[in-house]
Amino acid sequence: MSNLKRYTLYILNLIDVFSIVLAHFFAYLMRTKILVSFISFHERTDYTKNLLFALVAYIIYNVAVQYNENHFLERNRWEELHSTLKMTLYVAGLPLLYLFVTKQSELFSRIYIGVFIAALIVIDLVARILVKRLVIPRYKTSNNVEDVLVVTDMESAEAAIARLKDDNDWRYLISGLVITDQELKGKTVSGIKVLSDREHMFEDVESAEIDSVLIVTGDEKRSTIKEWMKRFRDAGKIVHVEVSEYDLDDSFHDIDQMGKTAVVSYRQISPMPIRQILVRRILNIAAGLVLLPVFLAVTVIVWIFTAIESPGSLLVPRVRVGRNNRRFYKYRYRVYRTDAEERIRNGQSPYTGIGRFLEKTHLDGLPVILNVLSGEMTLLGPKARDLQTYLEMNPARRNTMIYPGAIGYWSCDPDPESVFEQEQEFIEHWSVLKDIKIILSTILRYVTGRSLRVISEYHRNEELQFARELLIRKRPMEYDHSVYTRKKDAGYRIYLCFKRLFDILLSLAAILILSPVFIILTILVVADDGGNPFYSHQRIGLEGRRINVYKFRSMRKDAGDLETLLTPEQLAQYQKEFKIDNDPRITRVGEFIRKASLDELPQLFNILGGSLSVIGPRPIVEKETKIYGSDVAKLLSVKPGLTGYWQAYARNNATYDTGERQAMEMYYVDHQSLLLDIRIFFHTFISVLKQDGAE
Repeated sequence: MSNLKRYTLYILNLIDVFSIVLAHFFAYLMRTKILVSFISFHERTDYTKNLLFALVAYIIYNVAVQYNENHFLERNRWEELHSTLKMTLYVAGLPLLYLFVTKQSELFSRIYIGVFIAALIVIDLVARILVKRLVIPRYKTSNNVEDVLVVTDMESAEAAIARLKDDNDWRYLISGLVITDQELKGKTVSGIKVLSDREHMFEDVESAEIDSVLIVTGDEKRSTIKEWMKRFRDAGKIVHVEVSEYDLDDSFHDIDQMGKTAVVSYRQISPMPIRQILVRRILNIAAGLVLLPVFLAVTVIVWIFTAIESPGSLLVPRVRVGRNNRRFYKYRYRVYRTDAEERIRNGQSPYTGIGRFLEKTHLDGLPVILNVLSGEMTLLGPKARDLQTYLEMNPARRNTMIYPGAIGYWSCDPDPESVFEQEQEFIEHWSVLKDIKIILSTILRYVTGRSLRVISEYHRNEELQFARELLIRKRPMEYDHSVYTRKKDAGYRIYLCFKRLFDILLSLAAILILSPVFIILTILVVADDGGNPFYSHQRIGLEGRRINVYKFRSMRKDAGDLETLLTPEQLAQYQKEFKIDNDPRITRVGEFIRKASLDELPQLFNILGGSLSVIGPRPIVEKETKIYGSDVAKLLSVKPGLTGYWQAYARNNATYDTGERQAMEMYYVDHQSLLLDIRIFFHTFISVLKQDGAE
């Protein structure tokens, strides 16, 4: 925002606050003094609270809407009326909404509110028009205006004056010229009198009635301009220097500072102001947190149905292009079966039962809440494009891809050209009202069955590719099963049934009870470095099946770049132990949640789905199976667990190097029983509280 618009906005704020206060007192007098004889009146209304509510609502309106509206001085009367009505809607509507939600509306006078609204519209509109028509023009002819002397050469003079002449800029008045390359004293250029020349300008400026000097650089040397600036300042004048690079391009540009370097920044479209970016981010986080419990509940339901029909990863990560050409993973629920390709070849539906329902109701997109919370997307904004579509877009359209949204104009307007124009307007002049309009329009289309969603061939291929990869990952690890065979008698089968029932009940109860903890940890992980709060890693499960184990992310987003982040010693330790002492990749939040074992809470979903148990050996990666040698068949005969004998009694104090870890895992496999599971379960809590062996 330019200084002119900022200062003018301050004037507008004063007008609006004055109008709100005046309308309040007018409505108060009308209700309590004039209309009281015609309409019965009971003194229960707190009129001071009415005024405070109105002023708080105006602050919200000013930050969310007015800050990015068109220039106050450039609006005509109809545009001013529209702006006044919008302001009144916020100032009167937000307090009414609050009173309705808190069930306090009976304590406030409807007559007062009606008179206040009518009075505010009239007073504010009249005050705005009078200030623009009478006050500001008179200010420009008063003694308070800044009288500016322009110092330039003849070649630049006319263009410089043309740029400076702006009837809407009330802050200054051009009082004269100094032409540095010709003797023109006493003459006029573009209606402005020449007061001096290069040789005599400092003497003439001292006696001239001017407040400031504007130096239009032209071809002058930097050293000459610095000398002029010093001498004009010594004469007590404010010195302005034109930035000649400011108008090199006709795209949107503004002056900024990078470190101690002043720069001119050029953009295709006007950027959203920082304060509005912050407001939108706060609103997006708030909305994401409100929807997060819904997402968790739906995820549990979808997980159950998907696991029954087509076990495998629940979320499909799709590469999309976001802000500043950055790629990110946009998440959706998986709607295809893992054998989708084979079913299509056989003329069958590739969908899971729950998947077809999710796609028809658009609930398959609910996981974008994770993208919203992580800051990769917003709830409302331009459509997140796939890489192929993005590369085919022209540069102008790419410039609207600053804040991709879960929904947007594209979800409620079928005309691509209209959508492009609206998205550009949305970025340059965002307001909460526009957000509400998009939400209501999108909901209306969904409810009436007129959704504009189109599942392209590219998107279907993405889903098929993911299903194909899932099918490959589902193939069990090959090893010699004959080395170890567990005897599954009736007692052991009963034990397994009890254990599975316990896993389901405990994980389901824990997910529901700990949902606030999930929300808090999600916020903390995202706030730490802005990345995805969740992380999945492929491990080897029961009978060699490949499973994805979920965690809260405790490492940096670039943790996979081992050679850059680790010392040779740390890299050697990782290659041997698959763990590192004092791991530099762990974030501040990650260090805490690891020590408290909170990073493993998302594995409750693994337990509910059946890939993990509450108690069992630690799930290992395929490389680790080589450490167990021929004992790997024994290890994989038991379902891995969230916690186990090794975690509860030793954690990281027992390592592969010493052989203690392998021995402890084998002990559990050999002595697996309900009693041992109970002992491990309770000892885990003791170990976590003491932080025994925690890293």
